Amino acid sequence: MKTQLLACAVVFSVVGCGNQQDLPDPSAAQIQAADVAYQDLKQRDFEQFVQHLDPKLQAHFAENPKLLKKFASSIPKDDMKSKTLMSKQMPSATEYKVSYEIAYPKNLVQYDVSFDKPNGSAKITNINIQVFGE
Repeated sequence: MKTQLLACAVVFSVVGCGNQQDLPDPSAAQIQAADVAYQDLKQRDFEQFVQHLDPKLQAHFAENPKLLKKFASSIPKDDMKSKTLMSKQMPSATEYKVSYEIAYPKNLVQYDVSFDKPNGSAKITNINIQVFGE
């Protein structure tokens, strides 16, 4: 188990080494939106969660409510031990992707959240959660 977590941490650090030094950190509003959205999802407060999303992503989850529940159920119920900004990328001219590593006692979560641009809107345009470990 510890070996898997260590391997995942190494992969995250290598993957996040691209052009992130040239990109600014997310704005305070973007950080807060990402944090609150994650907590709302963890607590299954879907009504509050969608308030942080861009209208196109809101519509996507409205059409696919099972996907929203899948994301929520994958998040560990334990209290997080730490949260680290692992990478910042611009996959396209209109997507600023930020990846966090969130450590739990028995799991490691990769939380990817996208915005329109660095220091731009605090509305989330894309989201992904991957859980590693038990």
